[in-house]
Amino acid sequence: MYVCICNAVSEGDVHDCVSAGACTTRQVKTACGWKPGCGSCTARLSEVITRARLAVATAETSAA
Repeated sequence: MYVCICNAVSEGDVHDCVSAGACTTRQVKTACGWKPGCGSCTARLSEVITRARLAVATAETSAA
C-alpha cells in the first residue's frame, strides 16, 4: 500500500528505510528522495515508521 501517492512511496519502501537505520520522518523522506507534495501523508508516514521500528526491534530480539 502506498504511504505517499505524490512520491509513489510504499509501506515496503518505508520498512526498507527503517531497516537501513532511518528513525524519523525526515530521515525516511530523505532516504526515499521525497519531494514536497500535498503533505497529507505525513501522519500516515509517522504511523508506518512506528510499526516498522517495532517490527525491526522484534526481529532483532528474536534473532538474539
